Amino acid sequence: MVTKHDIRNGIRGGIGRFKREVTASFTKEELGALCAALEITDTTDPIASTARMRQQIRVAVGLVDGREEAADDAFSKPELEAIAAAIGVKPVSGDEPDPLF
Repeated sequence: MVTKHDIRNGIRGGIGRFKREVTASFTKEELGALCAALEITDTTDPIASTARMRQQIRVAVGLVDGREEAADDAFSKPELEAIAAAIGVKPVSGDEPDPLF
């Protein structure tokens, strides 16, 4: 079974970021890279809030029609699946980082 952690790691790999061994929400830098991958141009400002970036991502992948109606909290599993599909990533179960040694 593919978990939220697996999907997030698939997305991280798809946007050129490092996969994580432990479950963790996206960092501000990862959200910024995801915005760039989705060609969201009005959130590339380094001081843009993570909440605003999450809203714009939800709009960009078609989860909501406008930022005003978009939630600004962490992504749910169905939302992560939609994001992965939007960037062309097929998450796999047990998607862990490659060992560094």
